[in-house]
Amino acid sequence: MRNVYALLAAAALFVGAQAQTLYETSFENPPFNAGGSTNGIESWANGSGTGVSHTVSNELARTGDQSIKWDNSGASNSFYSIRRVLNWQASDQNKLVATIYVWISSANQLNRLYGLYLTSSDTGTLGSTILGLTISGNGTVRAGTTWASTYTGAGIGQANAGTFADRWLKIELTHDRESGAATAKISGFSDSSEFTANLAQATVPRNVNIGTDYFTTTDRAGVGYFDDLKIEAVPGTPFEGWDETTNGGGDAGNLPESAQKITAVDSDPCETPVIRVRGDHAASDVDMYVICVTDPAAFVATTVGSTTWDTQLWLFRCDGTGVVFNDDVVGGTTLQSRIDNSSNCITEAGIYLLAISRYNQDPLDSSGALLWADSTVRNVRCADGPGAANPVASWNNTSAAGGRYVISLTGAFYVSELGCDEDPCNLPGDANDDGVVNDEDLLIVLFNFGSFGLNVPGDVNNDGFVNDDDLLIVLFNFGAEC
Repeated sequence: MRNVYALLAAAALFVGAQAQTLYETSFENPPFNAGGSTNGIESWANGSGTGVSHTVSNELARTGDQSIKWDNSGASNSFYSIRRVLNWQASDQNKLVATIYVWISSANQLNRLYGLYLTSSDTGTLGSTILGLTISGNGTVRAGTTWASTYTGAGIGQANAGTFADRWLKIELTHDRESGAATAKISGFSDSSEFTANLAQATVPRNVNIGTDYFTTTDRAGVGYFDDLKIEAVPGTPFEGWDETTNGGGDAGNLPESAQKITAVDSDPCETPVIRVRGDHAASDVDMYVICVTDPAAFVATTVGSTTWDTQLWLFRCDGTGVVFNDDVVGGTTLQSRIDNSSNCITEAGIYLLAISRYNQDPLDSSGALLWADSTVRNVRCADGPGAANPVASWNNTSAAGGRYVISLTGAFYVSELGCDEDPCNLPGDANDDGVVNDEDLLIVLFNFGSFGLNVPGDVNNDGFVNDDDLLIVLFNFGAEC
């Protein structure tokens, strides 16, 4: 019997781990009072238009006795909302699911809208919508990742007449913070129709708004009700790639000596690919990572489609000297970045430093000279500033916090725990780790012949001594290259 109880307890824990209810309400009394406002109750606050046209109502309810009524049949014909912080923590499950039921009267005019909105800040109102869905008095369903898409967008579907009014419809918004995938869905129509938009949103929601809007200034009168709001966190898609905090243990540094090494015990240096790097950009933050590039022609790093703020991407050698840079992607209109080897700046395979900053934070050498000239954007450029020959020592200017970013990578690989001290090819005899065994390696061995200790130059077999064994390895592999 004890085993049965143990299994039941384990099952309960498993189920609990699958879904977490962050908030749920049917707007019942207590604590909500019919005829009153939600403002100040259970962390609700007035949003757009100071929530003027809403009241707690006992006229109509999906469950219980009360719901939220929006009366826009008279003078209150603008856009209004109430808002609440989601309290979705980093320790919670990775996918947010927000659902609510909406009832719109058959007397609604065609341009009155009712909807559910997720916003980008704790105090966000409709203007800061990053994911939302609305339905209008004529059955048009609009959804998207901006406020405009929810009230002037072309729409994601058109409900048939007589299928949507005077009945409870279910709106559902989901956001997976690991993948950035999002959905906006509405169902419950009398003809069993459903309308869904599959979207991408890199910004993590912070706040929920419910409310009403309008499409144009004419024919915008109406009455609607909301009931049974539920906010859940459920398992999402695991992030495939390197996370600055989860994998790296904290904030990546901004200079070569503090750069975060992308390494793992179960990876093969310069063989196991890293397809994404994710981090969080704080105010005036620059993050730098150690990666391996084995084929310069195949290398690409980009924030296009995965980051919302104005990024800059940089590649440096391990000594801190600049290699290649892009601000705004070539030939596009986005403020995102993409670096590759189209300008032939990456001349050899090896270990490199990949950095991300916000416009206009640029690298400087020790004398304050720019490594890249402050030139036109939409170019992929080799280091061309007055300090181009020198290593990065600092970054100029300040910037506001950007939040989460994801750098998508092609042709980038994990490194060993040695990071920049590792030979990217593990080429026997390559004493200076430049990817070729030649006279320079032979001279290093001869110059240090007879030396001993940890990491002695010329100790190509890492046995602690520079001797005949190292000399023979160089001679045997003379001429070899990556």
